[in-house]
Amino acid sequence: MTTSAAEPRAHESLFTKDARKLVWITLLCLFLQVLGQNWSAQPRLPGSTDVHELGFVQFEARPWIGWVLLTVGFAVAGFVVGVARRGAARWDQDRVLALGLAGVVGVTVLVWVLFIVQWQWVYWAVAHGDLHPFTIGDVSWSIQRLEGAP
Repeated sequence: MTTSAAEPRAHESLFTKDARKLVWITLLCLFLQVLGQNWSAQPRLPGSTDVHELGFVQFEARPWIGWVLLTVGFAVAGFVVGVARRGAARWDQDRVLALGLAGVVGVTVLVWVLFIVQWQWVYWAVAHGDLHPFTIGDVSWSIQRLEGAP
């Protein structure tokens, strides 16, 4: 009876595992960014009351390529610089990957903060007479006046 030993496998390095985690977390963050960038708001036109509606200003936000490029840029830069810093005594590959990951997560948090702020901002601005408020990203707007409104 003969036994065959399993072939020895090369162990993955910590850098390889961290790089794989960076890819998965980047994909997750991009998905969360898409959720945070798809928003709409429909504040009433100034002068509208509960009894007499004048119309609405419709805001539609869609994902903006700038946030995607910034997120992917942080991930790629973290990986490339991490490869270049392999074996360095200071600022080694693990620290650089962690910084790249921090950049990816930071952009995702920024996208969500901007979503909340912009959503509140368009309601406040329209209520105070600004029908074209400043927004960041890919936000389109349209004005819908109801029939019979002056």
